[in-house]
Amino acid sequence: MRQTIRALGWAIRILWIIALLLPLTVGISLWSISNPKSIGFQEPVVSFSNKTFSFFVPFHINYTGLYDLIDIGMTVFVRKGNKIIAPSPFSIPLPNIPAGQLSNLNYSISFNLTEMAEKNRELLTEDTGLNLTVSLRFRIAYVIAFEVSTNVMWWWGAPFYNLTVSEARYNVTSQTFSGLVDFENHAQFTTNGTMLFEIYNNQSELIGSGEKFLSVASGESFHEFFESTIDPSKVTPNIVIRVYFEDVEILEKEWILSE
Repeated sequence: MRQTIRALGWAIRILWIIALLLPLTVGISLWSISNPKSIGFQEPVVSFSNKTFSFFVPFHINYTGLYDLIDIGMTVFVRKGNKIIAPSPFSIPLPNIPAGQLSNLNYSISFNLTEMAEKNRELLTEDTGLNLTVSLRFRIAYVIAFEVSTNVMWWWGAPFYNLTVSEARYNVTSQTFSGLVDFENHAQFTTNGTMLFEIYNNQSELIGSGEKFLSVASGESFHEFFESTIDPSKVTPNIVIRVYFEDVEILEKEWILSE
């Protein structure tokens, strides 16, 4: 009986030691994951296809804690200043991360061209810095839930940087309208798709249009004339030129015609 009581006493002491050490070891593990150097992001790879922007972002987690991280989820907000660009935050499940391990991971997010234009059309024509707020949720020691966040700055290159329409002319003889469209592709990807050029009179009536299929590689410029036959009975001195890419309006400009 005395040996049983002694063994029980040692068991209670050990349990107390474990109970006292648990907050300390959990705290050490949390410090290791909350350290800014523990999570590193590489340059995102961006592609464009079927009216959808896709972002592939490699990153690593250098976790030196004492407990496995489980039930991991990541939420990403894409902002320009205080304005959220993406229509909603992106939530991504991640695999468990063993204790004391460097894990190379990645996540992919995508959103539609129309959604981007509705949130901030300037992203199509202006370079800017975007802020990615990344929140990491996980459980540690199998029971304790935590969340850590970090901010990642990323430079966005516009696919239609400095888009302009110039040299707009109406030829009375041929009843045609022409205009020069210029832009530079500052995006990481080739811009493929159809550009539509529409002409409206000052009563908002469509009087002519033209289109071209574009394939402009990253870093290249586009410099071409659009030409369209127009209805001479509806021509007014002031017109409005609208430029669309894949049915999304990216430029509107009022023009005084010259022959």
